Amino acid sequence: MAVEPSSGPVVGVIVPVYNAARFLPQLLQELSRVQERIRPWRMEVLIVDDGSEPPIGSWIIPDLLVHRLRHPRNRGKGRALKTGFQFFGARKEVEAILTMDGDLQHPPEYIPQFLQAFTRSAADVVLGYRRRIPGVMPFHRILSNLLTSLIISLMVGRLIRDSQCGFRLYRRSVLQRLPMQRDGFHLESEMAVRLGWRKATMVFVEIPTVYRGEPSAIKHLPDTLDFILLMGTLAFQRWLGHV
Repeated sequence: MAVEPSSGPVVGVIVPVYNAARFLPQLLQELSRVQERIRPWRMEVLIVDDGSEPPIGSWIIPDLLVHRLRHPRNRGKGRALKTGFQFFGARKEVEAILTMDGDLQHPPEYIPQFLQAFTRSAADVVLGYRRRIPGVMPFHRILSNLLTSLIISLMVGRLIRDSQCGFRLYRRSVLQRLPMQRDGFHLESEMAVRLGWRKATMVFVEIPTVYRGEPSAIKHLPDTLDFILLMGTLAFQRWLGHV
């Protein structure tokens, strides 16, 4: 069923997916229901298939405009997000770009809260954050989240409540000249640091802490070392005047 065009600003929703398409039909149905609650905003969804095998399918959802792009091979969450930023970035009617995971850890029913916070505050970025609840969030994720959020908060001189939450809303214009070097999931940490240094205005929306027992793509020691390397690289670049 075709989606009728209408006036109003567009929020582009980027959903990176790699070998985890089973939640997508439910996610898209929930996004379709949210569309009615965000008028006059119009929602467009971009699913970025990051080299899934087999490739993810296509869905036609009434009243929801869904695009699909595919990487021929797996290139990492950060690269999938950058593909989405490029897709929406050149379109002037797109005022905001929202990123969310495709496994239902980021409840779509919270999107209206992100847009309300964005509109009321005129902020550049709206960051989702979760409570670190023992027994709900795995202990190693609590520890990792605390440490990375603390380090990034100290680096940018302001509180970043949850540096690992990918449920975020960006003003399209603030992304247009933002350097993005990482292709893995640390891109979101890189963006938080660069936006903080550029004095982007930030507000926060609390979302539920949801874990479904899915295996994590995070490799603890290599990814910890990679995070430390990233922070050192960013600090050096800032010293050189490149932020």
